[in-house]
Amino acid sequence: MKTVPHTELCALSEKYGTDKRPEPHGHGYTHFYNSLFGYRRNSVKKVLEIGIDIGASLRMWEEYFPNATIYAIDADPARLINDGRIRSYQCDQSNVEALRDTAALIGGDFDFIVDDGSHVSGHQVVSAMELVPLLSPNGVYVIEDVPHRDEVVSQLPYVCWVHEFNVVRDPYSQLVVIYGH
Repeated sequence: MKTVPHTELCALSEKYGTDKRPEPHGHGYTHFYNSLFGYRRNSVKKVLEIGIDIGASLRMWEEYFPNATIYAIDADPARLINDGRIRSYQCDQSNVEALRDTAALIGGDFDFIVDDGSHVSGHQVVSAMELVPLLSPNGVYVIEDVPHRDEVVSQLPYVCWVHEFNVVRDPYSQLVVIYGH
């Protein structure tokens, strides 16, 4: 059995209680994210997460990326967090106009955008269509917890990579990843 190293991001995910943390309490995404950003985390300046919930992953990203402003959107105004380097906005990811208006406020050049919002395929597609153009040339866009990956990937005009995580408790533990151009 292959042993996966426990990274600093794994420790932060456990500290803040996000479901991105290693199993058995999470999806195990932190190892993947650390492989993407561990070597350049100090150069990351802008991160956007769709879906706030209790803000655990926003706080994790804020600590992991010490020089980044962490942006977030959520449809529920009661979930918004504006503290430290975290800035959040009310925005329904299923609403194209709301996404465009929010994009006009926060600008572009994102190093990392992660969709951990509704997990509805149509919403994931709409969000990617509107937000992938906001990536920096070396940016990464990730859709988490994709229940119907073929339905999502087939509707996107981008090269997509699917990363599956063998999580027994959640068969939708898979990521769709799009790299900036």
